[in-house]
Amino acid sequence: MVTKLTERRQSAWHADGTLHEPLLIEPTGHVEQAGRLIPIYDSGNETSTATIVLVHGSSGTARGSFWAVYPILTFTRRVVAFDLQLPADDADFTLVDAVAQLRAVVDHASGGGPVALVGYSFGAVVAAAYASERPSTVASLSLVAGWSKTDRHQLLRNNLWRRLHDADPEALSNLTLLMAYSAGYLIGRNERDWRELQQAVAARPYPAQIMRLNRDIDIDLGLSRIDVPTLVIGCRYDDMVPLHHSRMLFGAISDARYFEIESGHAVSVERPAELAVVIDDFSLDPHEHPAGTIIRNDHA
Repeated sequence: MVTKLTERRQSAWHADGTLHEPLLIEPTGHVEQAGRLIPIYDSGNETSTATIVLVHGSSGTARGSFWAVYPILTFTRRVVAFDLQLPADDADFTLVDAVAQLRAVVDHASGGGPVALVGYSFGAVVAAAYASERPSTVASLSLVAGWSKTDRHQLLRNNLWRRLHDADPEALSNLTLLMAYSAGYLIGRNERDWRELQQAVAARPYPAQIMRLNRDIDIDLGLSRIDVPTLVIGCRYDDMVPLHHSRMLFGAISDARYFEIESGHAVSVERPAELAVVIDDFSLDPHEHPAGTIIRNDHA
């Protein structure tokens, strides 16, 4: 791991000794699908490795899920993210619809070759469902803090989210902070960082259409069709999608490996560099560890 990280740091430098500028996650264009325009964030730096495609979580935007991870990955990889487009007038959003949008983005990003597909939280559900249908377009699959079937524990939280969404936005922000972040991360914030975190969470409410869809997730039957080297990444202190969900994904996907990060659900905020390194390493060499391996976490 140390050698790979050293090589990655070296490749981030220009030949003249200047450092590549990290790319901020800003929209670069659109992909059309079924008459709608899907905003994309394409780093555009062509490389010889598979393009990384990021699928965001329930926050509803790529920036909400990957604002810290995307720039790190773009040092050495082409990265494409996108914002799922929801139906107008609060109509129901379906998993079929989400997978169709992902298909359009993969077709844009692939250049004729398979992509390194990464899904976070709800995005892991979408990515897994997609990989079960089009495995030939996926070189590797990374599922971060994902799940395959909504259980009673998640429904309790979702019920509370819905009640507070309608009645008490401040309490909803507190619930989100409590469920998304580990105790260690929250306790370790100074007062300024804590206020900024509170403001950021309050300003980014989860879309109600995705939260309704989250109640009915069940992709268990499709997991056996995922014929792609897969890395399942669980978050040890995750109260939003508890660890047993990642472990069930690991057990259900035949070509899966498993890795744990010491963070809450908001791993891209708590441990962005570690998450980026783990994703990058796996997508560069998906077969380094054989299927069934529980990869030891040697990161500080």
